[in-house]
Amino acid sequence: MPFGEMSITLDDVSCLLHLPIRGVFWSPQDVTEEVVVELVVDYLGVSKDKTFTLVEARYLLLFTDLDRCSGYSWGAAALVTLYKYLGDASMYSCKQLGEYPTLLQCWIHEYFPTVGKRRENWKPADNYELTPADVIWHPFEDHRAWHLFDEICLYRGCLKWGDTVVPYLPDRCLRQFGYRQYVPSPPLDFMMATDIDVDWIGYHQSVIVVIRPTTLATTPSDVENGYLE
Repeated sequence: MPFGEMSITLDDVSCLLHLPIRGVFWSPQDVTEEVVVELVVDYLGVSKDKTFTLVEARYLLLFTDLDRCSGYSWGAAALVTLYKYLGDASMYSCKQLGEYPTLLQCWIHEYFPTVGKRRENWKPADNYELTPADVIWHPFEDHRAWHLFDEICLYRGCLKWGDTVVPYLPDRCLRQFGYRQYVPSPPLDFMMATDIDVDWIGYHQSVIVVIRPTTLATTPSDVENGYLE
């Protein structure tokens, strides 16, 4: 944005979709074609001639223990998927956004009430530029009585779902959490990440690193000197 970075966070996913953000990351297991056929027949009730080209067949293993499914971080799964496809969509050659654009649309609706003017036919001026005043920085405060903020949303590290790994960097959008924005650290090289599950379980350490250099913000324009530069 003209005034700094914003992002779709785990807190946004939790509040918008009410999916659990705590839990372990799902790691896929390789399955043979013979096992896949058995899973399709047993859990989907279709014949062995059924094709399976739209969803990875190894997801069928989740049907073998439905109780265990509640232990996964499905909120992280949604965010990882969206991040991946936003990355793809940022490429010049990409013409559309795949997977779950509804989450992105809902996020825009909650944070940017002037975009589309909500139920109005909005025609911005040629020189229109978003400012901090055009953003609802904390759109879910009315929900906090029954949907508390979870500090794990301030975890800085990598998220993963299956074979997909993405960096999650709340230190780059601290104003969305009510903190004064400082100059963030360089982005993570997620290709070098090795202990993602361990880091996720020990999220407290990264949360301390994220909030230690900052204080509560007085206004959304309250940023560290030199931040925009």
